[in-house]
Amino acid sequence: MFLNIYNRNHSRNNLWADLDKLQEELANSFFKPSSLYGGTPSINLYQNSDEVVVTALVPGYDAESIEMNVVDNRFLLKGNPKKEQNEGYTLVREEINTSEFMRSFDLPFKINSERVEANLKNGVLVVKLPKAEEEKAKKITVKSE
Repeated sequence: MFLNIYNRNHSRNNLWADLDKLQEELANSFFKPSSLYGGTPSINLYQNSDEVVVTALVPGYDAESIEMNVVDNRFLLKGNPKKEQNEGYTLVREEINTSEFMRSFDLPFKINSERVEANLKNGVLVVKLPKAEEEKAKKITVKSE
């Protein structure tokens, strides 16, 4: 980031333009989504007694550019989108993150990888990760004598 030092010879209009530019640069560097997580998508996790649902924001990615793996209790999400080519145009400003990402995390239980379901719609990826049968809570019947 480049900061111009105030020069008394600048007109008042240039000072305000410089302040506007500085504010925009600061906002982009601190609040740009790709800078918050190193380019990884934001993820929410929900769970009930049978499964965990992962919701990831992946705008600009299609189903072919997303890869997922499940091993025991580890979930891995990768994305590598195709760069958009606009023939005859030069990119002037880029704020939409379309870089490769990888995200993984451990869950506190094993996943039944045979029954995992994933759906991508309008830039939102929803993955249902069913718990392995041995991880589900078992109801125990109490017998009376």
